[in-house]
Amino acid sequence: MRDKFIFGLSVLWIIALSVTLTIILSIPLFALEMSWYHLADLAQMSAMRLWHNFLVLMNYLLNPFIGQLHMPDFPSSASGLEHFAEVKMLFMLTLSLTIVLIPAFVIFVKENLSLFFHNGLRIVMGLPIVAGLFALLIGFDQFFVIFHEVLFRDNSWLFDPSTDPIINVLPEQFFMHTFLIFILVYELLFFIIYRRGFNFRKK
Repeated sequence: MRDKFIFGLSVLWIIALSVTLTIILSIPLFALEMSWYHLADLAQMSAMRLWHNFLVLMNYLLNPFIGQLHMPDFPSSASGLEHFAEVKMLFMLTLSLTIVLIPAFVIFVKENLSLFFHNGLRIVMGLPIVAGLFALLIGFDQFFVIFHEVLFRDNSWLFDPSTDPIINVLPEQFFMHTFLIFILVYELLFFIIYRRGFNFRKK
């Protein structure tokens, strides 16, 4: 029972770490997408100005000491601010899990529990692939809607460009690419652990 509990916490830690790394990687990703999709022209401002506004948004989402979002060039509606506040709570939860669950993962590695949960790791590794195939089957736009309906309690994530123009510079492709980054990071982390257990079993 104890080992199963440690395994479950370790899986949760790797998921949280994958999300955290994806969030961090989304920052340089946005810089690339600014160029690819000419987002500054779309926002009718300089690239540096748009970049500054994006950093203000990310700083709000990642900094627990910032309680209010105020982007200098993008007004926000009450529902838009509510959604970003919910996103911030999820980010804070993810960052907290990434830190708090480190001891469980250390125990998992030190006690070579990947030897005993080899099949479990394979199952967990397959989950995002199934999610990716599902997104491919129904279309990422529909998958994006389902994802938000599951994760958020209301429709505040449905931004109106006239009241929350920030949505104009956060295209669907940006979220699709972050989803792909998450899958790659997730699979890489689990593959490293799986491979470690596999090598121990061979010995």
